[in-house]
Amino acid sequence: MSTRKLRTVSVVEAIAEQLSEDIFSGMFRPGETLVETQLAARFEVPRQTIRSAIVVLIHDGILRREPNKSVYIPQFSESDIRDLFAVRRLIELEAVRILTTEKTLPKEAENAVRIMEVLCDADSWNEVLKFDFEFHHALIAASGSTRLQKFYRSISAEQRLALTYFRSGHESPSEIARQHRVLLDSIRAGDPDAAVDTFRAHLDESESFIHQTIQSQQARARG
Repeated sequence: MSTRKLRTVSVVEAIAEQLSEDIFSGMFRPGETLVETQLAARFEVPRQTIRSAIVVLIHDGILRREPNKSVYIPQFSESDIRDLFAVRRLIELEAVRILTTEKTLPKEAENAVRIMEVLCDADSWNEVLKFDFEFHHALIAASGSTRLQKFYRSISAEQRLALTYFRSGHESPSEIARQHRVLLDSIRAGDPDAAVDTFRAHLDESESFIHQTIQSQQARARG
């Protein structure tokens, strides 16, 4: 019988992973501060361990800290969103072109779509988004480019956070699954230009919705 080697996870990594999941689940809101003493009490670890976990999340872009201020959940501006999607297009559209040209369809992307297709409205947005990101990560990984993967990892946490806050509840899981089936089929069809156009339209729609949401929030804040 074969054995599977388990990855060793440090306490700092475990806390960072749990905090990131808490943030992605909507437990914290944009601009909300995190108090080290409260987190240390919750996880029953020294404050230094919490500080180390926070450094990891700051590096990932899902926490921020300014001089002489507490760490907080970032509030994305329209400029932030434009920058994120500009980088995402550079990376993802190139990966799609590679996959379509080489006629490569990663099974991990197919599996993610199949799971999305059986999710229902009772499932949380965080659950839907988890498989959405598994789909896109699978495409980047299958491109075979270590640099594309590295660049994508550098923005993936910020992307997920932005979608958590600005697209939550916008569409049903079945509609999200349908969109990703269309994306997958565009790669399967084997036309690189058409596949890139399909993915570009998907990213454009997502970015446009986020901009509209930010503008609506700003209008409500002004009263």
